Amino acid sequence: MNQQAYFVSGLRTPFGRSFKGVYADFRPDEMIVDLIGGHHQRFPEFWECPPDEFILGCAYPEGEQGYNLARPVALGSGLSIPAQTVNRLCASSLDAVGLAAAKICSGFADRILVGGVESMSRIPRRGSNFSPSPRIERVCVSAYIPNGDTAEKVAAMYPHISRIHQEDFAAGSHESAAAAFAAGKYASSIFPLRMEQDELIRVPVDRAKMAALPPAFSATGQVTAATSSPLTDGATLGWVIDQSSWNNCCCEYGLEIVDYVLGEIAPEVMGLGPIPATTHLLKRNDLTVNSIAAWEINEAFAIQVLACLESLQIPLSRTNLWGGAIALGHPLGASGLRLMITLLERLADQEEAGALGVATLCVGGGQGVAVLAKLVRKR
Repeated sequence: MNQQAYFVSGLRTPFGRSFKGVYADFRPDEMIVDLIGGHHQRFPEFWECPPDEFILGCAYPEGEQGYNLARPVALGSGLSIPAQTVNRLCASSLDAVGLAAAKICSGFADRILVGGVESMSRIPRRGSNFSPSPRIERVCVSAYIPNGDTAEKVAAMYPHISRIHQEDFAAGSHESAAAAFAAGKYASSIFPLRMEQDELIRVPVDRAKMAALPPAFSATGQVTAATSSPLTDGATLGWVIDQSSWNNCCCEYGLEIVDYVLGEIAPEVMGLGPIPATTHLLKRNDLTVNSIAAWEINEAFAIQVLACLESLQIPLSRTNLWGGAIALGHPLGASGLRLMITLLERLADQEEAGALGVATLCVGGGQGVAVLAKLVRKR
């Protein structure tokens, strides 16, 4: 069978600052349970029939995020359905969307609930017992390279992208995010759990303080805390459904998932992962950069986004217009789905049925993921 798959009814928590923020004492499994409850309230018609499956992205599925997190979350939400947790680090919840779309297109399922969650307050990056293999490192010395180090290596590859340029980009992310919230752009996609909007947006931007920050990863480097995505807690949710379900649902807009592409790049420059993924995506679909009306690129670091935009020749004027992860936050396992939610809202805001959008992000270890989606509107 060859069916179409649609992403609809995206909803997320506001994103919180790790360790010091509103969600620091909030278990991630209970956070996603609360978000599912919020989706029941916001979109009750979707729950008249249970989903075929729940696929949940999580970058560090251990501790409170362990034990196949998706299944106890489903049970804790009153859902007697199969459930699977997927991990591709920062792309985990985007992988959840890709897996769900593949099942829908093949006819293996009709309606799949997808989500993502990460508490960077409560589960440490790299996990509690990180243990790199000396044997693997002998084959690939950069197999486990910290992401901050990769950002500095990208900066060295693009020396003309100065620290000031990176700070300009970071400041723009905060200003765009604040403007989007003020204009109500995020109102339909945020469930106000303990707070109304993302906790990490800083406006007006203090450029003097930003300029005074020391490098975060190398004494002689350029990348600072201000030009990096912050440690973040949060959760995301949505549905991937087939044509019949789309025809019968109450959503005015949805995203037809046209293609899903993976890319690979050297681990030491993992931030450039969107380049091979997006290049392949455009080529496979006989498209150019100018064919895409809206771009959502995860802002792991300002330097890697600017390098990707330059290499792919993507105009900043179509990219992350409502802010990105530097301002909104980057709860690892939830971020890929956040890109899809924002892409849907941005394209719907433009009200151009048939317009194309791309969501893409880099992945620790040297990978990239890109999704091509088309805005569809009920007739």
